[in-house]
Amino acid sequence: MLRSLEQERANYAWECIQAIKGDIDLEDKYKSYVRSASTYIQTNGLGNTLAFYKSKFEADLKKKTEELKKKGVSEKRAYEEAFNKLSADKKAYRLLYAHIDGWFKKHYKINKEILEWVISKDTSSIKVFQVTIEIISLLNWMKRFAEAELRDKRSE
Repeated sequence: MLRSLEQERANYAWECIQAIKGDIDLEDKYKSYVRSASTYIQTNGLGNTLAFYKSKFEADLKKKTEELKKKGVSEKRAYEEAFNKLSADKKAYRLLYAHIDGWFKKHYKINKEILEWVISKDTSSIKVFQVTIEIISLLNWMKRFAEAELRDKRSE
């Protein structure tokens, strides 16, 4: 079946938002970050925004994963357990980053993490601009679905 790019974006955004449901703290944080993501990207640039998101979770996630691996836990299992031990705040940043990265890889068929791609010497500023427009288009869908589907702690 032939689907438009807009339908593909909407479907991917829907799946991302559905994956967040279940933990009110996570829903609240994720919803807040999705609301502001487009503005951050427009103000600071795609690379800076992604680096900021990554800085919010990466050090803790790596540290917890390494601690578990030293105890004999497999790398995959250690990562999963480490992720589960993160605060809702850090999980929300990790998931938003992963969702943006997932769309980048799926849409552009590039098997490189989006932040690595943005800062690569082989990536032109024109390409970064084009990807930025695409990511903002995706985030518009994600924001709409987050508003409709995710809970706020303030309204509970």
